[in-house]
Amino acid sequence: MASIRAAIGPAFIAMAAATALAYFIVTPQKPLAQFFAAYHVGFGAMGVALAALLADRLARAFGYNRVVAVALSLSAFWLALPRPQPAGVTQALGDLSSTSIFLGLAVALVSGEFLRICGRRIANRTAAVAAGVVATAVLFGGLAAVHVSIASGLLVAIKPLVRVGDTLPALLIVVLIQMLLWSAGIHGPAFLAGIVTPVYLQAIEQNSQALLHHQAPPHIVTVMTFLFFYPGGSGAALPLAILLSASKRPRLRKLGLASLLPTFANLSEPLIFGVPLVMNPNLLIPFIGTPMVLACITYAAMRFGLVAKTVVYLPSAVPSVIGAWITTLGDWRAVVLVLVNVIVGIACYLPFVRSFENSLPEGRTAGGPPAGMETQARDANQPA
Repeated sequence: MASIRAAIGPAFIAMAAATALAYFIVTPQKPLAQFFAAYHVGFGAMGVALAALLADRLARAFGYNRVVAVALSLSAFWLALPRPQPAGVTQALGDLSSTSIFLGLAVALVSGEFLRICGRRIANRTAAVAAGVVATAVLFGGLAAVHVSIASGLLVAIKPLVRVGDTLPALLIVVLIQMLLWSAGIHGPAFLAGIVTPVYLQAIEQNSQALLHHQAPPHIVTVMTFLFFYPGGSGAALPLAILLSASKRPRLRKLGLASLLPTFANLSEPLIFGVPLVMNPNLLIPFIGTPMVLACITYAAMRFGLVAKTVVYLPSAVPSVIGAWITTLGDWRAVVLVLVNVIVGIACYLPFVRSFENSLPEGRTAGGPPAGMETQARDANQPA
């Protein structure tokens, strides 16, 4: 799982670069259609990058040859593509689109596992690598020979996951697990990224495909829906930063002011570990509950057509207000929804923050020693 998390970030960068390049390569069309055509090529390229990056990460983790691992994973990726392949790289990647993410994960994990098992069972390193290569070639080459497309099979398997994930109960379960993990000091979204991200990327890709064909986007919950109910990052950190910036406790006030800029870029770690929110019983309920309340508001707004559904993927560092406007292709109501969520988030956090402030002894701030303790410690260290 750690290797998958480490590989996904650079793969997104590859996707952005491929999208920008493909925009000038794909057949000229109307601007919006040309953008989405390049956008799907970018998704396809992301799978190729993920196959290489994850193979490299696994090779480093388990100690087998990195060059062989990457080459084998990319070869398996090529063998797993649908046959016959369309003419042109951009056409092939565009047709594959976000399915390539699952395919990249699958071929890297399978080919890497073959190399790992052979390395453990065969003492000679050269023979072990050769055995891993042969095993991978037999599996993926054999499937290609009988015209079995792993990519097509994965697409069929993903559809039920996307349908299930596009429900409010599924969304709330994902948010609950993410926040419970954060409460224990574990990066919840990163921990679940290998499972959740490909499913919700497939959802937003289907939304963009539908829009490209002049149809209504089918999915409410996509990878970009999280932008609406996580303003400021995990736990809806922006409302908390705004509250803390007006705190009567100097340290909390300074922390809130210092966290405003990072939370605009959806970086919640300064607050999560600075307040701290991790293992903090005073703020546990709003830290977990606020995003769930905002998720319900967001889901209802999109379900009843008050706000357009998301169709464009953006990096998580894009501020929520700007990102909401872009991902819905300029729907001003999406901006209003984010602002409403920020206000509701402030209301959810407010009583708990005030209670937390009052629970701190006089002369002490969160995370700091009682007043006078530093002076006593210095006096104790002074020579008699």
